[in-house]
Amino acid sequence: MFILGFHFPADMGNNVPDEKVVEKLDNSGVDFDSVNEIKMVSESHGVKEELSYTKKDTFMFKALVHYVKAVASTDYMIYTNRYQISELAKRLDSDDETMALCKKFDSMAQFKIVAA
Repeated sequence: MFILGFHFPADMGNNVPDEKVVEKLDNSGVDFDSVNEIKMVSESHGVKEELSYTKKDTFMFKALVHYVKAVASTDYMIYTNRYQISELAKRLDSDDETMALCKKFDSMAQFKIVAA
């Protein structure tokens, strides 16, 4: 099983505890403090929207920084990664800004992403 690019033993099946994912994220070696903002451009049905996310104290921020610095092979976010980040953030974060971004991630829009 792969979640956010991290490998988990097959015997865990689809029941990987959120705490295990957070633990791997925290121990990933990515310097989260070096990033102050995640910038994204969303495009759906020909309409572009520029987004900025700066809530450094959230799971969402750490997951996005990790994605940009350690997982992404292109500046477009892969839907599976967005979906996983969104589902975990819905359970681990509770602020309105993160929940609004989760809702956007649940769409089929394309996202370009960059860490600033």
